[in-house]
Amino acid sequence: MALEYYTPGVYVEEVSSGSKAITAVPTSIVGFIGETKHGEVNAPTLITTWAQYFNKFIGYSTVEKKIREKSVKVEVENLKTTDLDWAIYAFFANGGSKCYVNSVGGASSETPKVEKAVEKNKEEKGANKAPRVNNSSSFDIVKEIIGNDGGPDKRTGIHAFKVIDEISIICAPGITKGGVQQAILEYCEALNIFAILDAPATLDGLSEYSLPATLDGLSKLSAKCASKQAALYFPWVNIYDADAKEDRAIAPSGFVAGIYNRVDAQRGVHKAPANEIVRLAKSLTCTLSDEEQESLNVQGINCIREFSDLGIRVWGARTTICATDSEWRYVNVRRVFNMVEKSIEKNSKWAVFEPNDKFLWIKLKRNITSFLTRVYNSGALVGANAGEAFFVNCDESINPQENIDAGIVTVEIGIAVVKPAEFIVFKISQKDPGAESAEEAPAE
Repeated sequence: MALEYYTPGVYVEEVSSGSKAITAVPTSIVGFIGETKHGEVNAPTLITTWAQYFNKFIGYSTVEKKIREKSVKVEVENLKTTDLDWAIYAFFANGGSKCYVNSVGGASSETPKVEKAVEKNKEEKGANKAPRVNNSSSFDIVKEIIGNDGGPDKRTGIHAFKVIDEISIICAPGITKGGVQQAILEYCEALNIFAILDAPATLDGLSEYSLPATLDGLSKLSAKCASKQAALYFPWVNIYDADAKEDRAIAPSGFVAGIYNRVDAQRGVHKAPANEIVRLAKSLTCTLSDEEQESLNVQGINCIREFSDLGIRVWGARTTICATDSEWRYVNVRRVFNMVEKSIEKNSKWAVFEPNDKFLWIKLKRNITSFLTRVYNSGALVGANAGEAFFVNCDESINPQENIDAGIVTVEIGIAVVKPAEFIVFKISQKDPGAESAEEAPAE
């Protein structure tokens, strides 16, 4: 309301411009959940470096060591033992920058130490051993990860992440039980969060889903966890365990989550997180050919492949629902929509309880148009101009009086997200050296 003026003079009034800039929400902050040796249980903790994770969830142990015939207590590093430990290690090695870790406890209290690992290696030196997969569990990890939503301060498992708005990806490294993955998918679909899932460590693990232990059985796995908010990766990745001095098979989700971070930072969320090198990878637990990948890719199993000239790379970018819903075929398309939807939702709360009239509609349309223009300029939307890339509609045609009376304002938005060039086709034919092309023929 304007001031009442009685004394001659100059007056300054602050007037709102009506512009409420919409900023993009984070796209690659991961919520990791699993077993750890230390750390508070069901209390998601912000982690930004591997050293920080190590100190909070792995730690050191005091051991007695003889130095010059005297027993001295020294601190030695505990080893990485759980799937979550190794996943976080791979996450930061592959470009991860920020995550939240929710420990559900459960790791054995007898955590191997560096000195013990070295002695064990000496005993087994020269033995021909297969890569190890950590399957140790002293409690019902399925129940602990699924958890329950008991309300404030009583949420457990994946529900503990509910208080952290900025999480956009969920990972439960190495957890391939169908019940857990279904619970994760239900949680992610309800909150517009993307899930990175692991296929079983071996084809024998497909029996959990009543599928045959073959690649054909694996191709049917995506139907068991079909979702527009999920991507499934196969196979597991072998890395060198310097402490145990042997190869170890690690679930792919930690590597992939780091790659999502890396691609988002370097190119943007609209770039498909594929054809990217897998750092730390020494080999794969299963080597696939083009023919073998064909049926897997069509069904939404994203493969990690080893190439003689390219190294080990993520070679797929599809969601698990791609076989039945082509609209949500690609990982990057789904994640761009998640970003746009959450950004608009988070930055439009100022409009709640405002007068529902044409002035509000104009403000909403202007703010969203400005935001989507920036998204278009980043390369995330396809079109010769912004008008082809998106539309925003908010007027009386979609806001009739009955909606206004009910306190509802509707904004229609359409966006065209860029899709990856998944298949590069070059059509090549022989050319008769004596024949002139249409371009070379002289004009009559």
